[in-house]
Amino acid sequence: MLFIVSSTLTSDEKKKAKKVKPAAVSVEERGLVKNEIELDEIIKNHAIYCDKCKNMKTFENKVLGYVTPWNARGYDVAKVFANKFDFISPVWLQIQRVGPKNYQLSGTHDIDMKWIKNVKKKSNQSSLLVPRILFEKLKMEDLHALFNNEEEIDSLAKMLLSKSLDFQFNGFVLEIYMQLSGYGKNNINHLVSDLAKALHKHNKLLILVIPPIMKKNEKLFDKRDFDLLKDDIDCFSLMTYDYYSHSRLIGPNAPIDWVRENIEYFTDEPLYRQKILLGLNFYGMKFVTNSKGESRSEPEPILGKDYIKLIKNNKLNLKWENKYKEHILISNENNQKTFIFYPTLSSLHSRIELAKELGTGLSIWELGQGLDYFYDLL
Repeated sequence: MLFIVSSTLTSDEKKKAKKVKPAAVSVEERGLVKNEIELDEIIKNHAIYCDKCKNMKTFENKVLGYVTPWNARGYDVAKVFANKFDFISPVWLQIQRVGPKNYQLSGTHDIDMKWIKNVKKKSNQSSLLVPRILFEKLKMEDLHALFNNEEEIDSLAKMLLSKSLDFQFNGFVLEIYMQLSGYGKNNINHLVSDLAKALHKHNKLLILVIPPIMKKNEKLFDKRDFDLLKDDIDCFSLMTYDYYSHSRLIGPNAPIDWVRENIEYFTDEPLYRQKILLGLNFYGMKFVTNSKGESRSEPEPILGKDYIKLIKNNKLNLKWENKYKEHILISNENNQKTFIFYPTLSSLHSRIELAKELGTGLSIWELGQGLDYFYDLL
């Protein structure tokens, strides 16, 4: 099979896109998973995945991959590597309360039934479709109703069940704690538990997105919340990435000690460890600093296609930061330093090995942002 190496391409770009022949063996067998690696090796190999490996999942625990409509590359990745994923979560849908005990899903225009059927067919029905959902346009009166009226929760659950049947979903991934910034946590926990139980009655799943821990006094979701929900929720998608948004420090996307700290904080019980999906970022961050080492602006996200373009066209130094288990690209031009943290085979391998050690699964944000040879590791 030949795979087009591209992101969301224009018609002219598609004509120029180069077809790449897959490899016969994995990146590990090709000796590419190493700390000391040349940029030319990345440029030469990033689009070459193992053909026979694409249908084999080597990571034993659960793997979830997110797909976004604004990065259409992820749709193709989900089809090609469908057997690598236990769950595929398209980011399509939002919940709206449109009246008393009346809820609807917006974003259904993005649902691609042909793609859903293709993914399930490619994976022999083993990849479960669990779209991410979050609340949209919630007013205080909506929250009050939802938190204080069991009939409101029942109406919401019935709507979600109905839509899951209409669109052949296997369940949902719910994101709510970051959105509400911890507002009314006891009520949120009650809502989440009731929704999970209602969906389970009809063999539908509920996976819960949970924020990472940072400071002791800043836990939007803590161990107590985890313990309350661990028997009701099928999996917890733990956002162990985007460290900058919490620390505001120029540095790695996900320091490995911080990732470990998050897992160990929530539970040491193997039964519940396997419900945690350790978050892997397939995007990077670019920091531009002035001569004083101060950030000139907010960092920019870097996708795989951007990363390859950068290393092809700029003089950059690639350095392995053993403390963080991440590579960093450094440029020093025109009195400003640029730092780029983007995942590499070695950084991803370190986190996958950590997940194996701790007995967790994986959740990937998101499939369209990575490089093709990343998927050999799953």
